[in-house]
Amino acid sequence: MRMQGLSALGLLLPALAFMVVLFVVPLGVYLINGFHVFEAGRIVPLWSLRTFIEFLGDPFAYRVIGASLRLSLLVTLLALVIGFPLAYALHTRVHSAAGRAVVALLLFSPLVVSVVVRTYGWFILLANRGLVNTALGALQLLNEPLPLLFNFRGVVISLTHILLPFAIFPIYSVLARLDVSLKETARDLGAGPWEAFTRVTLPLAMPGVVAALICFTLALSAFVTPQLLGGGRVQVLPLMVYNSTVEINWPLGAVAGLTLLVLSVAAVWSLNALLRRLPSV
Repeated sequence: MRMQGLSALGLLLPALAFMVVLFVVPLGVYLINGFHVFEAGRIVPLWSLRTFIEFLGDPFAYRVIGASLRLSLLVTLLALVIGFPLAYALHTRVHSAAGRAVVALLLFSPLVVSVVVRTYGWFILLANRGLVNTALGALQLLNEPLPLLFNFRGVVISLTHILLPFAIFPIYSVLARLDVSLKETARDLGAGPWEAFTRVTLPLAMPGVVAALICFTLALSAFVTPQLLGGGRVQVLPLMVYNSTVEINWPLGAVAGLTLLVLSVAAVWSLNALLRRLPSV
């Protein structure tokens, strides 16, 4: 038994060393800069909490953190509101193995396209003379184009579309494992369609709903979409980290990156805590 453990450890060592060298060490070196000071366009290697204090005392930093959390919450909520009905419809309407294979292909196919390409696609859709404004104008719902580019609204729309598969697939995979006899039993006992859904299907599908909350973490760390569609007007933590790094203000970038890391870890920890409290399907 001990030899098997040593053999397994020996197999894991190369992967662990690879992860430490290419991820842990660079991240640690970068975060150490948070304890240094940026002055006169250069990094002063003084061990100090000055950058942390300035960051925590800066109202702009709190606005950026608030915008990041608000973006993540809105995108996650929209992804769930759109994703759950779609997953439920696919579960109730698609029964054959071939149909499920097609569904899986449709769910995963957007993920093979670069985020940059999909984001630029939204430029065409959301422009003043794009498909969305043209359609709304043709329906006489608007007198003038709705501003959807280079603002918070456009970033939310695009990021919701990009992260939607991460909401649909966990819910669909849980629904696919449900015992259909449970709903039929509820109907036989006098429950209506809505009551059977809310008291049987929805509670059993909650593990998939909670797993879909990973959209929050993905939206919180999104960089490309806020950078391109935000046009510099939508400031979030990943952009603060990027801009600070480009400007050689590594101490500020390290503190902002650490804040982003703490928020992401807190979100993942909360997600795991919720999953542990839910009954398994």
